[in-house]
Amino acid sequence: MNNVVTRAISGGVFVAILIGAIVCCNQLFFAGVFLLLLVLGMREFYSLSRQVTGVDPLSSVAIASGASLFLASVIISNILYGVSYLLLAALLVVELFRKKEHPFMNMAFGMAGLVYVAFPFDCMALMWGHNQYLLLGFFIFIWVGDTGAYCAGRLFGKHKMFERVSPSKTWEGLIGGFIFVLISAFVFGKMLDEQNSELFYMLYAVVVFAAGMLGDLVESIIKRNLGIKDSGKFLPGHGGVLDRMDSALLAAPVAWAFILIEEQVSFMIASY
Repeated sequence: MNNVVTRAISGGVFVAILIGAIVCCNQLFFAGVFLLLLVLGMREFYSLSRQVTGVDPLSSVAIASGASLFLASVIISNILYGVSYLLLAALLVVELFRKKEHPFMNMAFGMAGLVYVAFPFDCMALMWGHNQYLLLGFFIFIWVGDTGAYCAGRLFGKHKMFERVSPSKTWEGLIGGFIFVLISAFVFGKMLDEQNSELFYMLYAVVVFAAGMLGDLVESIIKRNLGIKDSGKFLPGHGGVLDRMDSALLAAPVAWAFILIEEQVSFMIASY
């Protein structure tokens, strides 16, 4: 019972802070909250990578590169973009002088942390700068979809999706999640954002939920491969940042790609 209460309180506080950072329209608050999550998430990733024999990526340089990239997208700074790219190059060049046993593995895992953690946070920053409702909806659709899938799976789940990776996930849960997400997306588009239609948000929500579900499975297979339950201890009852943000990490680049493609297609159609 205590664990349930702890999980509920810590999860509620986390959600409240995240939503507050998105909707407050304060660049400093948003950057501070999400930059903290990015840094902690990358630290967790490199801590996990060191469980692979012989791997020792230069995490400090990689984290600095990821942080610079994120901040560059928040404040739109070419200087910070340049710093990020230079640090990315340094991450590879420095292996010439470290005299480690597996330099290629160190470079590969160093880059992987940037792709898996930093790049998705960069996409979140771009979404927020574009329209804060896009990022707010992004997280709401992930949370609603996860809740709907969990409830539907508990009530009706019989057919396993990826039993080898995540034994608890079922096709019935997936369908339930999609239904919950579509309803929430229609309400969200109707009540909150006047710039985009209900149809846009329904399509957006489906893309976000589908990508988020795959992101959850990707995180599961990483942890299963390493033989661990949680990526860290950031949030009591929930595990680490990577555990709490697993769906968002894969869904963010996909969601940002959808936004860019949809806007370009809409512009092309309107031009004819």
